[in-house]
Amino acid sequence: MINHINFISLFSPYIIDSFKNDDDFIVVLLIMGAIFFAIVVIIGVVLCLLFILLLIGLITAGILSTSVLIGIQQKSISKGFKTFFLGVSMVGCTIVAIIFFWFVNSVKEWWDTNISIVIGVFCGILVGYILGLLMFVALKKIISFLQKRYQSIRSISKT
Repeated sequence: MINHINFISLFSPYIIDSFKNDDDFIVVLLIMGAIFFAIVVIIGVVLCLLFILLLIGLITAGILSTSVLIGIQQKSISKGFKTFFLGVSMVGCTIVAIIFFWFVNSVKEWWDTNISIVIGVFCGILVGYILGLLMFVALKKIISFLQKRYQSIRSISKT
């Protein structure tokens, strides 16, 4: 017993007394946990944003390649642009309609969540198709107006 006490008294400045410093240990542990949690959250947000950007890029590439292929296959630039407008408006309106119907359903609780998402998809596709056709027709009329205007200005400048 006396040897044990001499050993402890000899090395006591080097032994960490964890019972007296318990409050400091908990504070350091909480700070380390908070730092780890913040790093994990930042990495998660960055990965989610990269995934969303990748998904948007793939959808955009799909719409562009589809419209180019339809334009080449049909030998009509107009049909390629029409496909582009329809694709972009249908995808955009579908996303907006899904978010809208999900939000309305979460506030009013009319249906099940899955039913509200399916209704949002159908409404988005329908509204997107109509909006795409309207945008295509409007762009066609604007282009024909600008062509006529350019030709009239050009004919006036020649004379």
